[in-house]
Amino acid sequence: MTTRILALDDSQLLPAPLRNSLYRLLPIGFALIGIGLSVALGRLDVQRQESELVANASARLSGVRASLEAQLRSAFGETEGIAQLLSADGEISPAHFHDMARQAIASVPYIRHISLGPGDIIADVYPMAGNQSVLGVNYRHLPDQYPLLQRARDIHGPVLAGPVALYQGGRALIYRRPVFIKGRKAVELYWGNVSIVADVDSLLRAAGIDQDSSFELALRGADGKGAAGAMIWGDAKLFEGTAVTLNVDVPGGVWQLAATPRGGWPLLSLFASPLFLFSLSCTGLFSVFIAQLNRSNRLINLRNGELRQSQAQLERLAHFDAVTGLANRVLFGRRLQQALDEPVPALAVLVLDIDGFKQVNDCLGHAMGDLLLELVAWRFTQTLSAHDTLCRLGGDEFAFILHNVRVPGSLQVAVEALSRCLQAPFDLKGNAVLVTGSIGVALCPQHGADGDSLLRHADTAMYAAKESGRNAWREYHPDMTQRVQAQLALERALRRALAHNEFEMWYQPKIDLFSGRLEGAEALLRWRDPEHGLVSPAQFIPLAERSGLIIPLGERVLELVCAQIRRWRDDDLHFGPIAINVAAVQIERSDYVKSLSQALQRHGLPAPVLEVEITESLLMESQQHACEVLARLQQMGIATAVDDFGTGYSSLAYLKSLPIDHLKIDRAFIKDLPGDDSDVAITRAVIDLGHALGFRITAEGIETQEQYQFLRNAGCDQGQGFLIGRPMPAEQFEYWLAEQQAV
Repeated sequence: MTTRILALDDSQLLPAPLRNSLYRLLPIGFALIGIGLSVALGRLDVQRQESELVANASARLSGVRASLEAQLRSAFGETEGIAQLLSADGEISPAHFHDMARQAIASVPYIRHISLGPGDIIADVYPMAGNQSVLGVNYRHLPDQYPLLQRARDIHGPVLAGPVALYQGGRALIYRRPVFIKGRKAVELYWGNVSIVADVDSLLRAAGIDQDSSFELALRGADGKGAAGAMIWGDAKLFEGTAVTLNVDVPGGVWQLAATPRGGWPLLSLFASPLFLFSLSCTGLFSVFIAQLNRSNRLINLRNGELRQSQAQLERLAHFDAVTGLANRVLFGRRLQQALDEPVPALAVLVLDIDGFKQVNDCLGHAMGDLLLELVAWRFTQTLSAHDTLCRLGGDEFAFILHNVRVPGSLQVAVEALSRCLQAPFDLKGNAVLVTGSIGVALCPQHGADGDSLLRHADTAMYAAKESGRNAWREYHPDMTQRVQAQLALERALRRALAHNEFEMWYQPKIDLFSGRLEGAEALLRWRDPEHGLVSPAQFIPLAERSGLIIPLGERVLELVCAQIRRWRDDDLHFGPIAINVAAVQIERSDYVKSLSQALQRHGLPAPVLEVEITESLLMESQQHACEVLARLQQMGIATAVDDFGTGYSSLAYLKSLPIDHLKIDRAFIKDLPGDDSDVAITRAVIDLGHALGFRITAEGIETQEQYQFLRNAGCDQGQGFLIGRPMPAEQFEYWLAEQQAV
């Protein structure tokens, strides 16, 4: 009753004529606003209907695209065995080829024929009947076909040509599969190609391109050129209008699909929108209702109610996470302070970071990442007690307030329960995903009495859990803060060192174990701090990798090494390639091949003066990209090596396909030779296996004459270690070289 009296009293502050005019205008104003909102809602509804039409067309296109890509894989994957056999053996008998081709054509009836082209000249074809005229055809003399064959050779992968006019007559798609075989010293040699000719129309019909009567479809992108390619199917005019388009991945390129409803897109008006008509009707009714409310001054109260509702919505946006619905950082801080205000607070603050979340986002997209966060939040809420608090701090970090942690062992039980609830796979719309969690714990009052300190210390402990190998939890200890501060100080010093050129390169010789001749050296980075002297690489290299500073540091290494090689060549010193180590971050986050190429060009050096060493663990973590980089380096003429071999657990099948020249046996297997039987067996196996695959073998960490003699007798090619020569600055390395030549 008090609120009502206050509202009436406030209204009396206005003159009566003005007050009455306002009351009369309110229904009109509401009607105008309602009409405006109705139009806006109607337009949104029309846009929704148009979006549904577009979505239907997109769904149809997506289905056709998936079917097309599946048909292409089915058609051309059938003959992959022929190419693999040629790559492995370097040859295939006519009988074997005809048998494999016959099985492929029986499986995929729209394949017309399959041919072998060693040296890009057709030497055999199946079936032979009707195709004799293509025997002996030299692709180099076919200007409309040979460029794509060249492209397949350049990219080391298949390309799809066509539709093309066949030599035998007719129109078809041709799948060009280049074949490479291993030559001497594991150098890849181009053998020729396997070509598969498939009927265009039959393949497209099998993919269902003509099965939907409600949409018109068109396809372009001959020779995999996408929008720039010629038409393959349908009316080209579809691409000139407002068609929905999608790209179809084909070997070596893309096609482009377009779709529109048959008869064109319908024209939708506001009066075709039920939402507009409904909203307009409601506006009329509410205008009459408001006119009645004016007579009793209840409109003001109604407005206050709307304001309160809007305020509640704003309040929710300000305090809850939009993705998971959990409390956000602001609300978490308030609840933590409330818990700390209790007479005798006994609680634990936890910070949890999801291990592997970045890979989910990168591989499956942010929508799947958000879905994972929702599922993780749900599992956490099922695990926690009703008295505990959960929030999403941001990204993939969650924070918890656990009460009743005084009971011995209760904290460990709660934390391990949170870890366990992540262990079951998450189903992200058909994708099974496994993640773990790294958890940091801070206790009140042991580790802090205020919210900021507890949250900061829990975060520090979480990073300690990550550094210990992930999927673990750590309770805060003051040493962790000191370690973080030391790391921050070291990072600042590292940035200063980059700015002031405090780095230098040392060189450790590598020799031929049979002749003792110098065959190159490994370049090793050293940091000479003006205050502390030499800083161990074990201290600053991991920090540089975590902080991303390894990228500019790697470019500095290239510059220093290339400048030194240039000076040695100018002084007529030639002793083999200089090996440089490459970190995972350099491969993943920079164009390393471009940086290396530019460094060589700046100093006028040929590619063979360098050798690139990459760790086996990096090859396991990022196989495809790392192999692509190594293959590009080999094409430039740079030797490639796998460092620390034997610690990464790579399979023999994978090892066979690596684009590398050298294997370096990790020092862990060398240090106990020849006394340890296991190390003896492993080292001999690596040497024999490497030689069988065409690799040269280098042993690291040779420190005794017995180790040297064993490795030499076992057939190891190269060696390096303290027995041969320690890492040395360039000037000292030159003295060592002069002494060796004088002996």
